[in-house]
Amino acid sequence: MKCWIKGDIQGLQSGIEEWEKTFDFSLSKEGIPVTVKQEDTSSLHVSLKEGEGEIRYSRNIHFFRALGLFLEHAERRSTFQIEEHPQFESNGIMLDCSRNAVMKPEQVRKLIRLMSIMGLNRLMLYMEDTYEVKDRPYFGYMRGRYSREELKQLDEYACRFGVEVVPAIQTLAHLATFLRWDAAANLRDTQDILLAGSGETYTFIEQLIESVSSAFRTSRIHLGMDEAHFLGRGNYYKRNGPRPSFQIMNEHLHEVLKITREKGLQPMIWSDMYFRMASVKGHYYDENVSVPQDVIENMPKDVQFVYWDYYHETEEVYRSFLQKHKAFGRPPLFAGGLWTWNGIAVNYKKAFQTTDAAMAACKKEGVAEVFATLWGDDGQETEPFTSLAGIQLLAEHGYVRELEQKKVQDRFRFCTGADMEAFMTLGELDQPPGTAKEIQLEPDNPSKFLLWQDPLMGLFDKEVEERGLPRFYEDLEADLENMKKKAGPWAFLFDVPSRICSVLSLKAELGVKIKHDYEKNEKDQLRKMEQDILPELKQRIETLRKRHYEQWMKIHKPFGWEVLDIRYGGLMARIDTTQRRLAEYLNGNEASLEELEVSRLPHSSGKQSGYVRNNIYKQIVTPNVF
Repeated sequence: MKCWIKGDIQGLQSGIEEWEKTFDFSLSKEGIPVTVKQEDTSSLHVSLKEGEGEIRYSRNIHFFRALGLFLEHAERRSTFQIEEHPQFESNGIMLDCSRNAVMKPEQVRKLIRLMSIMGLNRLMLYMEDTYEVKDRPYFGYMRGRYSREELKQLDEYACRFGVEVVPAIQTLAHLATFLRWDAAANLRDTQDILLAGSGETYTFIEQLIESVSSAFRTSRIHLGMDEAHFLGRGNYYKRNGPRPSFQIMNEHLHEVLKITREKGLQPMIWSDMYFRMASVKGHYYDENVSVPQDVIENMPKDVQFVYWDYYHETEEVYRSFLQKHKAFGRPPLFAGGLWTWNGIAVNYKKAFQTTDAAMAACKKEGVAEVFATLWGDDGQETEPFTSLAGIQLLAEHGYVRELEQKKVQDRFRFCTGADMEAFMTLGELDQPPGTAKEIQLEPDNPSKFLLWQDPLMGLFDKEVEERGLPRFYEDLEADLENMKKKAGPWAFLFDVPSRICSVLSLKAELGVKIKHDYEKNEKDQLRKMEQDILPELKQRIETLRKRHYEQWMKIHKPFGWEVLDIRYGGLMARIDTTQRRLAEYLNGNEASLEELEVSRLPHSSGKQSGYVRNNIYKQIVTPNVF
């Protein structure tokens, strides 16, 4: 579509030029004239009347949101008037760059452009040790860390659209990949927690903060400090003896904040440690927890606390915990999540239910800053871009009090060029027959454990007996292939999930069948397994590995892929061993197969409906030392 944009566009031109390269849009005096007015207003206005367009906006991100709305509606209507009311000061996503997948800068720029057309104005880069720190060569070594120049360029690019890039680092826990090196020995409390109370530690933290903050124009910085479960129980204990966790945490936080004050930064941290330490059970989401008043009084006043919760599905729970956070005396931020970390596929059912409940609560509680996390736990097996439908949902929540799903679908089609129905199909891999109907704080992830579990050991076989899984995954593979036609430029994202389904249509109940045929002495079936089915399965796994490799190398730096190579290679080797063991038995070289003599136990000893959840590869593949 051709438009001629005039008026208050100072500071917007470079972003508009980038849009011309990406979206179906060009500047031309022959196009529709659009007058742009920047106003001190809490709303944005878009209209087209008698061949003349108008956009009224306050912040740069609202202009780009408004321009997208104008282009979307001008395609099919000659007259319209739209008014939207931003619900949050900031709304955006946190991209995980620490679980092996460090997104290539050009792909981050693509993400920023999508955020701009959706109207999201904050991108947080979660970097545990994946950024450059001067004089610390082992920090992010072989991890694909971003250089300072790469980060500066991303910040500059995002600024063109009114998107703020905020560094999110760790200054206490979650640093195992750096603390593994002997160069970090003096900084180590436990294997993933820094040594609090040490001058050397605070010199190191100052280096971290200086290195990362200098690459960005924002004064905001996320300092992490979550899930330090064994704080003070390692080298700290040897030096200082037993001390209350509250004291260690508060003292450490005060020391780190001295650094941020000196540098004029506005820090935030995750809030969970204060709740865990106050809970008798040690839980974050203990609804009976009350942080002691003396602890609150000793908490520093120049840091914001981030309430993270992507588990609950009722608005009331979110409102309750937001109110608990408000008791700290400063406005909390809220972090939800789009469930890109549940295994090898996005879980849209959980992402939509939690996001809808959380955003409704945030609006009612007056929360000004929200974002959704795109975690990549256990090796980033799920591609972050598969969560685009969830990102669109988050964006639409940011501009209306009550959300209509049709608007989300229409906006998604315009912003991405894809059909939302197609993307929702990507979330079906963990919704096979027998899925639990009740709310699960952490939903089952059968597609992951069925892909990686050992064909001879069958640690999850008891969970999948007589479930009809081969047919389910065969049908889902066909659905995903059909949905590629509706996915526009994102069709390539369907290759890996489709190939996973191809593998699982053979492998999902493979171990169950092998053991059944062995126990029934069905040697013809075992021979067919050895000579026909297992070779075919190997071919399908190799096809999956190649497609996964191509997708990874398109979007991410190469570092971290070696982990998935090892996983695929291990799976192929175990299939080779399964063939060999079956052949030895069938040829009379083995009187029995000990692995198949063992009775299968449920993976979980507790009674439950549905399947089970295990998102840790090394626990899925073997019960032995790994």
